[in-house]
Amino acid sequence: MNSLWFGLITGGVLILFSLVLFLAGLHTSRNLGYIGYVFLIAGLAWGTIEYRNKSLGGFISYGKAFMSCFMIGLYAGLILAVYMFVFVQYIHPGFIGEMLDISRQAIYESNSNMTDEQVEQAVEMSAKFMSPVMLAVWTFVGYLFASAVFGLIIAIFVKKEDKSAASQV
Repeated sequence: MNSLWFGLITGGVLILFSLVLFLAGLHTSRNLGYIGYVFLIAGLAWGTIEYRNKSLGGFISYGKAFMSCFMIGLYAGLILAVYMFVFVQYIHPGFIGEMLDISRQAIYESNSNMTDEQVEQAVEMSAKFMSPVMLAVWTFVGYLFASAVFGLIIAIFVKKEDKSAASQV
């Protein structure tokens, strides 16, 4: 239940952050998008510390800490995937076009020796992976992967072994 609650909170905060970027016209900024990972890390750590302190009497193993982080990230990722679908399908239907334009520009800047036809072929290939459903799937997979990686690291700092139980054996 703790993971679901903190997954909802973390997902909600990330959605609000995304909407603020959209309203400010900064939603295509890749660098500002990375700030979202700070919110994800904070949600994973906060939720796991709360779980340790309120449900487990102040102690948690590395494995349980990792699983808590992962589950919080799973729920947050699900919420963000649904949001991404709604955003691309209904809120900003031109988003995919913007992303394809950014891809086209990046290809021109990095591969100046490509012909216009080659660039358009590359953009067409990218477009196949940019439907609202595919963007939702990639959002979910990306946040799940990030949650696993961040969870492995956060669990190192959040774990707290019960030394008194081990010394009584």
